[in-house]
Amino acid sequence: MEGIVAPGTGVDPKERQGRRGAISNARDALRFPEASRKGFVKNSKPRNQKQATLIARLASSGGTTMTDTYTIYLVNKSADSQLFWCFLAPPQELINDPKVYANSSANLEVVPNSPASNYFEVPVQYVVGAGASTHAVGLNVVVVSNVTNDASLQDTWQANYANWPPNEGPTMANSGVQAPANTIALVSNPYDKVKNENNGWFANQSFGIQTEAGFVGMTWDPEPNQTRTLTPKLTFYVATGDYSANSLASWNDVSNDAQPVNAPGDFLYNKCTVTYGEDGEWSVAPGEPPTLALTEDLDWFLSEAHNELVALAYLSKGTTDTDRLESVRWDSSPLAAEKGEIFLAGTLTVQTALTATFSYFVLAGIKFRIKRQPSGTTVEFDYDGSKGATHIKSLFKWGAKLFFGGPK
Repeated sequence: MEGIVAPGTGVDPKERQGRRGAISNARDALRFPEASRKGFVKNSKPRNQKQATLIARLASSGGTTMTDTYTIYLVNKSADSQLFWCFLAPPQELINDPKVYANSSANLEVVPNSPASNYFEVPVQYVVGAGASTHAVGLNVVVVSNVTNDASLQDTWQANYANWPPNEGPTMANSGVQAPANTIALVSNPYDKVKNENNGWFANQSFGIQTEAGFVGMTWDPEPNQTRTLTPKLTFYVATGDYSANSLASWNDVSNDAQPVNAPGDFLYNKCTVTYGEDGEWSVAPGEPPTLALTEDLDWFLSEAHNELVALAYLSKGTTDTDRLESVRWDSSPLAAEKGEIFLAGTLTVQTALTATFSYFVLAGIKFRIKRQPSGTTVEFDYDGSKGATHIKSLFKWGAKLFFGGPK
């Protein structure tokens, strides 16, 4: 007989506490299938071979997470199509500078109640840029950097702007000087800004993140011989509106009518869902949209590991045991109970005699009621639920694992 020893029957207290913790984790994994399953795998310490086997199965079903990319799912519940934009909030050092503008080319059109998967995928890879053009940095000016580089924390990047004439773009290089912890420094060379601008040649400098959908960040007019030391923060703004790609926007305009999204706090396993509601209000929730999470985790919901988690949640409520199905005999044709529900009854036999009082058993994550006290290897049972009769009967295969439980 395969068995889980009943609480209160001589089990070591530490063993019992560990088992309760594993079952609690199992219930969490049922509520949040992807994220909690991975947390269950990561944090659970097996107390016996049965728990070790379950944790190993969960690990093989997908226990890793992506650590360097954040995904922001977009849901449009309004009556009209919406063009969503993603912006990156400025570092603390730039917040009060009126000459620093929002700059984004990351946008995505989403129709109302779209069944598709719509999202911004934002890698945690900062970029720095420098440029020069015939347009001065300002509202609604389109600015695209002439040169960009991936930047890491504690980098110092030197931007060298040329003196007019002629109209020449800047160069940029990592100086090798270490910036303070958690910062990135941008240094401008001593160039003749007044002469350049009097002749219609204007410098620009940018900081942000390059996504697959485009650049999200900010742009400003650099001063000669200036050092900006920035402390990046992963706060995004998701907005709708009449913005244009790489056209500089006011931070007030962006932030006043947008949903802020903070990483990692608003994310669950690097994913969150931003919803634009019927009334034009915003909301943000950790994780994927529920329908998408269910679709992507369908194999998990159908797996034996999921079935065992369901059983563990049920079995935490009382005396427990497991056995294997030997045979089943169904009573007369299934009856319609209430609207949308089916009533089935039958008698099954197990491979080993049951030695305790049970009131139900769980098979493939579905609970069945035991009609009367099992006699040896024989169990009379019934089912009253929304699953179809054909599906229910298909679960009763020789050797299927049955989890028996009863009230404490």
